[in-house]
Amino acid sequence: MKLNIKEVNNIQELKDIINSYKDLPQDFQVAVIVYAFDKDNKIIFQRRGMGCRDERLKLETIGGRVKEDDLDFRTALKREIVEEVGENAKINIEEFITATFATTFDNRYNREQSWVYIVYKGVLESGELKIAEPDKCIGYERYKIGEVDETELSNGAKEIYGIVSEKYSKYAL
Repeated sequence: MKLNIKEVNNIQELKDIINSYKDLPQDFQVAVIVYAFDKDNKIIFQRRGMGCRDERLKLETIGGRVKEDDLDFRTALKREIVEEVGENAKINIEEFITATFATTFDNRYNREQSWVYIVYKGVLESGELKIAEPDKCIGYERYKIGEVDETELSNGAKEIYGIVSEKYSKYAL
């Protein structure tokens, strides 16, 4: 579900806004996501590995859970980028795209998990993507908008992909 909010900086600002959504659970996790485009305007996706807590073998973009000690969402995303693709890939975080809400099934704890995704556009400026967490990522795949098989996308990525596709339609096939 798309959340109609402007960019917020941190979890507290987000919680203040989410409180006004009476139909959303208040026990959500926050993830920061970057839709990183390469020089050919293809979106870089990760193929999720068997070590992921949910949606194994599905396609997801680069990003992950915000930690309580992260100063703000952009700092958290920079940390996640390095954790997932290594230090050799330079991905510039550009603009805030959207925030969405979705649920996934957490296989580790055998329960539903609510997520708020804070989504940014990024550009791979230089360097090579490394598989820094081989249990969580088995490889990278790149697709132009309109090329990806949407059934391969994780639950959280499906709606965001639609929003990104519409906003950046100039990058389509």
